Parts: sequence; structure tokens; C-alpha cells
Amino acid sequence: MLLTYRQLSFSTIIIYYSVMGNKELIGFAVIAVIAVLACTFIVDSHHDGDDTERIGIIGAMDDEIAALRDAMDIEYTETLFDMTFNVGTLKGKDIALVKCGMGKVNAGICAEIMITHFNAKSIINTGVSGSMDNDLDILDFVVSTDAVQHDFDVSPIGFEKGEIPYTGKYSFEADPELATKAALAVSQFIMGSKVMQGRICTGDQFINSDEQKDTILSNFGGLCCDMESGAIAQVCYLSDVPFVIIRAISDKADHSASMDYDEFEPIAAERSASAVMYMLGIL
Repeated sequence: MLLTYRQLSFSTIIIYYSVMGNKELIGFAVIAVIAVLACTFIVDSHHDGDDTERIGIIGAMDDEIAALRDAMDIEYTETLFDMTFNVGTLKGKDIALVKCGMGKVNAGICAEIMITHFNAKSIINTGVSGSMDNDLDILDFVVSTDAVQHDFDVSPIGFEKGEIPYTGKYSFEADPELATKAALAVSQFIMGSKVMQGRICTGDQFINSDEQKDTILSNFGGLCCDMESGAIAQVCYLSDVPFVIIRAISDKADHSASMDYDEFEPIAAERSASAVMYMLGIL
């Protein structure tokens, strides 16, 4: 929190009285006060009056955002919580683009920063996922209708599996208009890929066994699984910000997942980023 000029003046008085009688410290005190005033002005004015409404675009890994970053006109970057936010324009839209890192904690922190610091009025999450539906092959797409956290379980004390206590919710709905635009972008511009709309299941796990997959399906259903969407969805719900998740399938979330992921993740990540770019063009 920045000091006000009144607080700074008060601090100056304290410093003054603390150094009276010790002339050697007066020079250091004056320099310190000037430095604080200068830093306050710089930080306070860096985004002063910046009320630009942006689209926040989040990917967990570098190759999920690289194509978007290369294509955008970057006005400036800012690093917060070890995440570098790229702020600028793409396809004529004001955006903030970031790699959040894997997992729900990273994703949740990132979404909140997007909304509160970069004034994101909608969020698009792009990336890869494991298929949980036999009709979805590798490099096909899922666009979210809602997202759940399959590893959140306080059922022993009376809540449903996945339910966030005292909210009455275990799934968080994507914005229908954004979802429609995302599905349209994939179907019109990404050749050779199927797109399905449905639930995305999130947990801090890489799903690579039929047993894990069957457990998630029996509890929640869903079309695919990932490690970030559910957290982003919950933050957007709490902030009343519309969101959509676009995921390209990198593996089948079964015993072959590790091998498939290594081969197809880079391709799926780039295709998902391309879908976002096409989506921006029709928003």
C-alpha cells in the first residue's frame, strides 16, 4: 500500500527529530525522503488513469501462449508473483496475456491478478487436456459449459463431492456467449478437429490411468480433465467476470497418457492458441 503525501510528511518530521543533533545523518535522511517520494510517484503514476477494459488470456505453460505472444503488439510487461503479464493488443482487442504455471493455486492467483490489476472484464483459458470421452480424439477440442474441481472432497462432513463449502456450488458455469464464439472459432478455422461443448474436470493431478478416469467420470461426468480450469472458473464466479475454457486434447487420460502427452502436447497447445486468436477476431 502506498504512503499518502500526508503520511510521508509525518515520516519526514519523525526522521527530522530523530536526526537532530546528528548532522551526519541529516543528509541521509533527506536522500531517503526524496527517494520514497520519487518511488511513490513512479509507482502511482505507472498505470494512473488506466481504465482500459481488457480480455485476460491465461495459459499454464509457455507453449500454450507463445503463438499469441508472438502475434500481439506488446505495450508493456509486468511481473507479479513470478508471472509475466504481457499487455497490449491482438486482433484489435485490448488483452493481457500470461503463463500462470501448472496447478490450481497458480491459476487462481493469476485469474485474480488479471481481474483486479489488469482490469480484465472477461477471461479465456487456453491449453491442453486429457480426453475423458471416447468420441474425443487427440487434437480435438473441448469448449467449457462449466468446470468442476474433481479433487475437492469434504463429503465426510456433509457436502457433495466437489462442492465448495457454504456456497451451494460444485460447478461454475462458463459464459454462454463466449462459449458459442469459441466453438464457432474452432469449427470454422481449425481444420480436421472436432469440437464438443461440455464439462471440464480440474484437479492437481495428471490423470494417466483408467481407474482415475473412471472415478472422475462416475462422480462428475465431463469431457476432459486438466489442472487449472476449475480454479479460474471459481475466481471468475466470485468476481462476476465471464469466462470460457478452450482445451485441445493432448492425450486420452489413460495408461497411454504419458507417452501421448509428450508427443502431442506441443501440437495441441499451438492449436488451442490458434483457436483463441481466431476467436478474438470474431468477438
